[in-house]
Amino acid sequence: MKKFTILGTGWLGFELAKSFKDLYKIKVSSRNEEKLKIYEDEGLSSYVLNENHLESLDELLDTDYLFINFPPSKFDDYLSFLNKIYEHKKIKDIEKIIFISSTSVYPNIEGFFNEEFEIENSSSKIVYEAEKLVLNKSDIIFRVSALVGANRVSGRRLSNKVVEYPKSVINFVHRNDVIDATKFVIENNLNGTFNLCCKEHPSKEDLYSFNAKKYDFALPLFSQNKDFLNRIIDGSKIEKSGFVYKHENAFDLI
Repeated sequence: MKKFTILGTGWLGFELAKSFKDLYKIKVSSRNEEKLKIYEDEGLSSYVLNENHLESLDELLDTDYLFINFPPSKFDDYLSFLNKIYEHKKIKDIEKIIFISSTSVYPNIEGFFNEEFEIENSSSKIVYEAEKLVLNKSDIIFRVSALVGANRVSGRRLSNKVVEYPKSVINFVHRNDVIDATKFVIENNLNGTFNLCCKEHPSKEDLYSFNAKKYDFALPLFSQNKDFLNRIIDGSKIEKSGFVYKHENAFDLI
């Protein structure tokens, strides 16, 4: 059985591990020891990995497939940490490296953004710099839109809070579609950079209002600002290789 390593086993990575554990021998990393037992109980080989504890890298990178998904905000020096991973001697022997980036790499302006867009003013400098660091060392870069699914309901955390520019559109992708896309690029031996985003782009007001009624939480407070931003992420490139999103309707993404 081939080995699959997940570095950064959070809300997405843990579900990926559970989905893949019948296909591969799974190794996962956690920033601390608190979640190791939860992972071990799922039959996953678990290791602590953080900026101050890199001893497990040798074992974690003894793998066929590598999935890297770290939130930059959790690190004092995210780029340095990534560099230590990519400079490890075992990295060159890995069959496929999948790096999870974000659509925040695109500027926060009106427009239609696909993978051919030339980025000059990223809305997230750290995401942009991370992509540059890993670009020629990763087989796949997924630029992932806002993740939803399971217990993540758009608008719930904004109950009774003011939402600015409520007419602006938003971009989403279901967690299961990211998992399926990961399986797809491995099975079809794809390389490159891909946006992951569903086709529908509802306004904040429309989607949050719909979810508040459907899931019975207090409606956010929508400002009266009539300005809006049509910032559309195009997630169709991967579809041209045969991938099919299963969750296209932004009003039914749970």
